[in-house]
Amino acid sequence: MNPYTLTLLRHGEIDHDGRLIGRTDLPLNEQGWAQLRDSWRAIVDTAPVTALATSPLARCRAFALEQALAAGLALKVDVRFAECDFGDWDGAMVDALSASTPDWNARLVAGALDAPGGETLEQFRTRVLEGLAQWMAEARGSHRVLVAHAGVIAVVLAELLDTSFTSARLIAVPRGGFVQLSMLDGHPAYLTRLAGPNA
Repeated sequence: MNPYTLTLLRHGEIDHDGRLIGRTDLPLNEQGWAQLRDSWRAIVDTAPVTALATSPLARCRAFALEQALAAGLALKVDVRFAECDFGDWDGAMVDALSASTPDWNARLVAGALDAPGGETLEQFRTRVLEGLAQWMAEARGSHRVLVAHAGVIAVVLAELLDTSFTSARLIAVPRGGFVQLSMLDGHPAYLTRLAGPNA
């Protein structure tokens, strides 16, 4: 397999109003659109995008669709790239959640995803990596871009960089920012760029 660049682009800002947002389907706000368009210019300056995939959630899908149509690219929309399902916590006010469950964020950061009615880390990890493996087998060309969420990006980075989910979360990709990896079959991936938006 020829080497290629994998870019993981995080969705831009949303009007979350202090809520924990996982599978709750909120659109990008004006700043979020500006952030992604700014980052996209930097991404295509690296190399023309040859394959594009996205989470089905609106804060990722709408922008990916815009770019796919503009560039004449096929777009893979895959539910396996959706953010973690936080179950009963999804959409909850963070302040209220912190009052009722003081250690909720520490548990998430540590990879102990155990929200009532939600996904475990292993369930989340399995579906994301299954989606990634299928897309990588189908995708062609030297620059592949996935538009997704912080949790999804952490799972992918942990797998490709052979580290823990907790450590991968320390590679903090801001909303509207992106991380790039150099990929070559049979060799470990290595991180080449981490960037935030200027917007």
